[in-house]
Amino acid sequence: MVNYKIEGMTCGHCKKTVERVFAENGKEATANVEEQIVSVKETLTDSELNTLRERLGEDGYSLGNLK
Repeated sequence: MVNYKIEGMTCGHCKKTVERVFAENGKEATANVEEQIVSVKETLTDSELNTLRERLGEDGYSLGNLK
């Protein structure tokens, strides 16, 4: 698993929203509110990261780099 830092998650609803955004973009992900990370099976490409950052930003989340 590859972990990425994510900011803005505060509850279970946030976790589900982040996981849904990843799923809508073809990536299975598990978000962890306490650790402020999201885990995916493989390293994301720059293109995937940019797409996910833009989409998550629309909902108030900030996707960071590998953690």
